[in-house]
Amino acid sequence: MIKILYVGDAGVLAGPIFFASPFIMEIKGLSVNVFGEPLIKAFEKDNEIKVTHMSSWDAYANFPKTLEEMKQYDIIILSDVEAETLFFYPEFYTPSEYGKKTITKPNRLKAIKQFVESGGSLIMAGSWFTFAGRHGQSGWRKTPVADVLPVEILPEDDRVETPEGAVIEVLKPDHPIMKGIPWDTCPPFLGYNKVILKDGAELLATIKSVDAKEPDPLIAVWEYGKGRVMAFTSDPCPHWGMNFMTWDYYSKFWIQAAKWLVKKI
Repeated sequence: MIKILYVGDAGVLAGPIFFASPFIMEIKGLSVNVFGEPLIKAFEKDNEIKVTHMSSWDAYANFPKTLEEMKQYDIIILSDVEAETLFFYPEFYTPSEYGKKTITKPNRLKAIKQFVESGGSLIMAGSWFTFAGRHGQSGWRKTPVADVLPVEILPEDDRVETPEGAVIEVLKPDHPIMKGIPWDTCPPFLGYNKVILKDGAELLATIKSVDAKEPDPLIAVWEYGKGRVMAFTSDPCPHWGMNFMTWDYYSKFWIQAAKWLVKKI
């Protein structure tokens, strides 16, 4: 069994909102939407893969704190979740705890690096709050997690919005992650995070807007310590990946990625 911990790609939706007068406003509904559900279902089409999902607010309190706790999983996925979510703990913002004792907590980002070094696998997927992200606010660039990625994170807002569509070019069609997939039928992406390939990393596919001169990395992999890492710079689900997630070969791609990461193919 391949056990995956998938963090992010969820949101709280409020509404409808009613204005009864200039002074009265009420929210009549609240719901949690797991935007990553297509990816969860894609993985679980293979009965050898089990996904545990955490929203960012769940991960804030409940993400594994130590290497030993992380080792119950084979792969960690970070998508649309900023670094502060895992740097900080609820106890840091609980006034009732102030002054009662010295409060310190394990550095979960250092633990992720140790997880990969010791043989675990990591996927960072593109979004507004991974890599550099919206206004550079994701906070991942100077973290231990950035060290293990096969790509370099830019210091500024790295989003490339392509509402007209971004196309991909597969450079390594015979790589186990890419093999057996008719990539010429892949639908366009609506955006991605611009990154720089690190020396020693393997670039499997590039992405660019339809009128761009130079492509950027889309799928990059490498081995770090005893583990394997994949950077997927577009979104695995809405909104950048809303076309990709309905593609017939979406599940095949992600299942092959998971199996390669854990060295089963």
